[in-house]
Amino acid sequence: MMISALFILAGCSREDSEASTRERPQGIEIRPDVVFVKTDGEPIHRYLESTGIVEAARELPIQSRLSGFIDRHQIHEGMRVSAGDTLLRIADEEWQLRYREALNTRLKAEQEYRIERELRSRSARNGEGELSEREDRMLRQQTGLLQAEIAYERAALDLSYTVFQAPFSGEIHTPLNLSAGAFIGPGNELGKLLDHRTVLVRFDVLESELASVREGMTVELTTADGRTLNGRIRTISPMVNRDRKTGQILVEVANSDRLLKTGMTVNGRILTETRSGVLRAPRSVLLERDGRHLVFRLRGSMVEWIYVSPEMITPEYILLNESVFTAGDTLAFDRHFALSHQQRVNVRMMN
Repeated sequence: MMISALFILAGCSREDSEASTRERPQGIEIRPDVVFVKTDGEPIHRYLESTGIVEAARELPIQSRLSGFIDRHQIHEGMRVSAGDTLLRIADEEWQLRYREALNTRLKAEQEYRIERELRSRSARNGEGELSEREDRMLRQQTGLLQAEIAYERAALDLSYTVFQAPFSGEIHTPLNLSAGAFIGPGNELGKLLDHRTVLVRFDVLESELASVREGMTVELTTADGRTLNGRIRTISPMVNRDRKTGQILVEVANSDRLLKTGMTVNGRILTETRSGVLRAPRSVLLERDGRHLVFRLRGSMVEWIYVSPEMITPEYILLNESVFTAGDTLAFDRHFALSHQQRVNVRMMN
């Protein structure tokens, strides 16, 4: 019985094998689908990219040098002012009084000085009857005129501080809601005057990339909503941050429409290098095997494996100068990682 069973099993196995062979027809080639791309002979560009913060080209804190009560002001959020406009006026009665007192003291000292000078001039030793410069200076000090003049100038200066005028045109930013009659102290910051007609953008740049930038280079800026502007590098910082290994560049941007605001984040791109070669191709065509770069070029329905030494590599493109290439060659772009030399493929062109 055992021998019969073995014959039966062997027969079944042969039948299964024959059936399997019939299900897999011989001579059918399985080709992988590979995505290809057409190359060109355009130049390749290298860009330095960074993110920066916008600041006004001119920014001035609005603060009083004196303590006192606000008489009137134009310190309102977003208010546009012109150069010479009065932004803040402090009630000046006290400062007017000090000014008049200092003026009267100076006039009295001048009178005493003139009388004493006339008396001394008559008895002066020189023939012209005039005091020497040293004698005149001592007389001004003895009569109190010198101190009175200084006190008068100080009082006049303090009186001028009761009015704060805009030194340039711009916009006001303030977190405060100020009212006439409010008391303010000296040095209290009431807001800022910002000139946004021209803005500056600070970009951090890796120390390894600083050598590729120079003053005057054009910078393409992109805002968060996708709008683009152009600026130029105004200055390059002479110092590098030791911890972050970065330096700073300052980009100047014309902003007459006030699109850019202080504190905004923008992306910057600087063209640092341009090269031309035989062939430009997308970065994804480049593979690496055994430490060497290679690409697959399409020949009919077959690919050929070609070792390359890229002249230049950027995140988007590679530049090849090998004489075996011609601009317009078709290279494998995707689904090509497991290909072999002279393998036949199904061609799919990238849109």
